[in-house]
Amino acid sequence: MPKELSESILEELEKRKVDPIPRSNLLIKRIGFWVLAVLSVITGSFSMAVAMYVLIDQDFILDQENINRYLLAQPFIADIISCIPYLWLAVLALLTLVAYLSFRHTNRGYRYPTIKVVAGSLFASLLLSVSLNTVDVGKHIHRFLFENIPVYHTLIYSNELRWSHADRGLLGCKVIQYDKKRSILIVKGFKNRLWQIDTRIAEVCPGTPIIPGKYLKIKGVKTGIHNFQAITIQRWAEKYHKRVAPSHKIDNFKNLHESEIV
Repeated sequence: MPKELSESILEELEKRKVDPIPRSNLLIKRIGFWVLAVLSVITGSFSMAVAMYVLIDQDFILDQENINRYLLAQPFIADIISCIPYLWLAVLALLTLVAYLSFRHTNRGYRYPTIKVVAGSLFASLLLSVSLNTVDVGKHIHRFLFENIPVYHTLIYSNELRWSHADRGLLGCKVIQYDKKRSILIVKGFKNRLWQIDTRIAEVCPGTPIIPGKYLKIKGVKTGIHNFQAITIQRWAEKYHKRVAPSHKIDNFKNLHESEIV
């Protein structure tokens, strides 16, 4: 730069009383953008972890007894579409945008194409989300929100909602207490209602622990406002497959119910 030009610039700056920005301020600003970009990617990985859990946890097909009636009420493709965790995908998109804008404001962020920055952010979130779900982080976040934030029910269609229809014979719940001698199981549904479950004729699937704190999928018949007759009991992680419901269990329940009335 010519000496005359540099001197004229300095004179103009002095006339306008422009104070130079300390280098430390620029350094703090750059570090701040880097921190914001990294935090956005990490937070996005939590959102992706929950979205992955919600989608993978779904029972798209119920057992054979209810499959035809269920599909008539709601087509299979529509059911899949309704199960997509749009809320968490929207949060992920927002955090990816924040990560992109923050990275752009770093000292060399402008050199990289937009597609590479966005793809890199999503890929990093994906890797972290897979790692988080190996220790069930997505499940714990989703379950906490579902049980403690009422508005969350209306924002996402999860498997807990699918199993919150006792009138249709589907009851997902958390075990509170189990009296094995009396065959009475006390549980709390996902809508925070306590249920008394009669397990006398219930078929318990192998590997299903019925102990306080565990989550179950119970299929049966609603017999009262807070009472439910269990036909089959399985642990929450087990998926329902197409199978014929044990008719002898239902017949036993009818006979048992009739004898109690008499």
